[in-house]
Amino acid sequence: MEIAQEEKAARLQQAVINGSVEELLKIYEELGEVEMSAPALGLACRFRGLDVAGALIQKGASFDFPSKRRIEETYNCYIGRKCGNYRTNYSLYLLKVFDEDLRGAYCFKGMTLSHSAERETGEPLEFLSDDRRINVLKCLLENREKISFHPEEMLYYAIYFGDTVIVEELKRYGVRISGIRVHTITDVDAAMDAYWLEYIAMTQRLSDADYFTVMQQLAAELDGRLFRFTENLYEITKKRFYDVKVFEFFLAHFTQEKMKKYQIIRGLIEIDAAEVLPVIERENWIATPKKRDEMIAYASENGKTESLAWLLDYKNRTADFAVEQKKAEKKMMRELNVAPDSVAALKKIWSYRKREDGTLLITNYKGTDTEVTVPEKIGKGIVTGIGKGAFAADYSNPKVTTEQTEQHNRITKIILPDTLQYIGQYAFSDMQALKDISIPKGVKEIDAYAFDKCTSLKQITIPGTVKKIGKDAFSYCRKLEKVCVCEGVLEIDQCVFWNCDNLQEIRIPKSVQRLNTMLIGISKYEIFDYCPKAVVYCPKGSKAEEYCKEKRVRFQYSDD
Repeated sequence: MEIAQEEKAARLQQAVINGSVEELLKIYEELGEVEMSAPALGLACRFRGLDVAGALIQKGASFDFPSKRRIEETYNCYIGRKCGNYRTNYSLYLLKVFDEDLRGAYCFKGMTLSHSAERETGEPLEFLSDDRRINVLKCLLENREKISFHPEEMLYYAIYFGDTVIVEELKRYGVRISGIRVHTITDVDAAMDAYWLEYIAMTQRLSDADYFTVMQQLAAELDGRLFRFTENLYEITKKRFYDVKVFEFFLAHFTQEKMKKYQIIRGLIEIDAAEVLPVIERENWIATPKKRDEMIAYASENGKTESLAWLLDYKNRTADFAVEQKKAEKKMMRELNVAPDSVAALKKIWSYRKREDGTLLITNYKGTDTEVTVPEKIGKGIVTGIGKGAFAADYSNPKVTTEQTEQHNRITKIILPDTLQYIGQYAFSDMQALKDISIPKGVKEIDAYAFDKCTSLKQITIPGTVKKIGKDAFSYCRKLEKVCVCEGVLEIDQCVFWNCDNLQEIRIPKSVQRLNTMLIGISKYEIFDYCPKAVVYCPKGSKAEEYCKEKRVRFQYSDD
C-alpha cells in the first residue's frame, strides 16, 4: 500500500532523530520520493550534525517544498496571507535560538526550537556545539543551490538572535543580507509589507542590551545607506534614548527629513534624559528662543527637574536677553494693531489659494489654537476646500514647517464651514489628538488618506452629498467605533477603514454601488482588513450585503 506523503515526512523525521546514518539511508530509500524533506533536514542540522545532514542531502533532501496551500497547511507551515511571500525556513533550525527567544519572526511557523530532542531510547539529543554547527553550515553553503539554502536570510536572523558564531562564519564566506531586506530597511518608498512588519516586530522586541549591537551590525550591511525613519520606529526606539550612544546612533544612521525634532526633544524631557540633551545642543535643534522656552516650560510643567536644570543653564549660556526682549515687544505691538477678522490677520493664521471657480482652498493652518474654526470667507473669497495636508500632523505637505505639524497634532476640535465642498488628500492625516470634527452636508468629495491615523476619532458621519470616499480615508483610526454613511454616497474605495481595530458599527446605505479591493502582486487588501469587531449594517439586497458575504465580513440587515 502506498504510504501517504504526510506519513513519509514523519517517518523521515523520526529516522533523523533515532537512526544511524546507515539506517537513515535505508529508510529514505524505502520511502521513495518525499515531498516534504525540509523539516527532517532542519532537525539534522540542529541535533545530528554533518554526517546525517550530508546523508540526507545525498538522497535529495532539500529546504524547498511545493508552494501549495494544501502542503503548507498539512505540515503546519502556512504562515498566512498577511505575511506575503513568507514561508517556513527550516534551515533556521541551525541557529542558536529557542522557543522562548522568538522575537516576532514569521518564518519559524511549525518549527519546535527546543534545546534537545527525545529519542526512542530515552537518551536525548542535545543542540549541537558551535564547532559542529559550523561544519554543518559549511556543508549547506557548498550545496546551497541544490538544497535551496539562502544564507543571506540566515545571516539576517542570526544578527537579530545574537548567534555570533553563525554571523562570523557567514561573513567569512562573504554573505550579505538580501537586497529585499536592505530595501525594506532603507527605502522611504518601500511598501508596508510583511518584510516591514516583521522588521518592526523583531526590532521592537529586542532588549535594550541587544538593540545597539543588532542595529550596528545591520548598519554595516547597508553600505552607507541610512535606516528609513517612520513614526512607529521612533516609538520603538525612543524608550532607549536614555543611553547616549543609542541616541547618537539614531541621529547618525536614520534619515532625518521626517523626524519631528521637537517631539523627540519632548520625549527626552519625558524620560528626564538630561545627559542626552547636550547632543541636541550640538545638533542645533533648540537654537531659536521660542522653541527653547517652550521646552523649558514643558520640563517645568511635567516636573522633569534634571532636564529643566540643563535647559535653564543652556539658556543662561546662550541667550542674548536684550535682543530677545526687543523682538518680543515689536511682535506684541504688531499684533495689537491688526483687527482679528481682517484679511491681514487671517493671513497670519491661514495659507490659501484660489481655485478655478474663484473660491478658496485652505492649504495650511498656521495658528496655535487647539480648537479651530475654519472661516467661511477670507476677504471676499468663499472657502470651499481643504487642500492636501492642510492640517496634517505628518510631512504630507512639504510647505508645512515642523513647528506647524507639531501644533496640528495638538488640535482637538475643528469646525468646518457649511460652504465646504472638498476635503483633499491627507487633509487631516495623523492628527492624533483630533476628537471632534463634523463633515458638512455640502461636501462632495473626500480624497485619499484624508483622516488617516486620526487615532482619537470615535465616530464620523459621511453626508450623502459625498459621492466617493477615497482610499485609506480613515485607515488606522484606532479608536473609531461608529461610522454612518448616508444615503447618496455611491462608492467606498479600497482600504477606507483598514486597521480600524476598534470599529464596531458601520452603516452603509443602498446607494453605495461599489466597494473596492486593492491588489498588490498576489496580495489583496480589503476595506475592513484588521477590523475584528466590525459589523456592517446594510439593506437586504444591497451591494454592501454582497460584499460582506464575499469577503466574510460580519453584517446585519438595517431597517431601511
